Amino acid sequence: MSLLVWRDGAHFDRFSDRPCVLCGGSTPLRSHKREPVHKVCAESWNEANPGETRFVSDAQPRRSDGDDHA
Repeated sequence: MSLLVWRDGAHFDRFSDRPCVLCGGSTPLRSHKREPVHKVCAESWNEANPGETRFVSDAQPRRSDGDDHA
């Protein structure tokens, strides 16, 4: 199973928790379509529904091939 990368602050609603669309538990997290969903619930749903694109991941940050020291 690949883990979702939701680094963008748009995935977090600091003002209100809402019921997860998958488990019903309270969460401040939001999918790309602003659905309230726990990241782990979305990952489980993705694993159970291969080929579907309901929950997607942010692009992975690019790393240089060279020395990454400051």
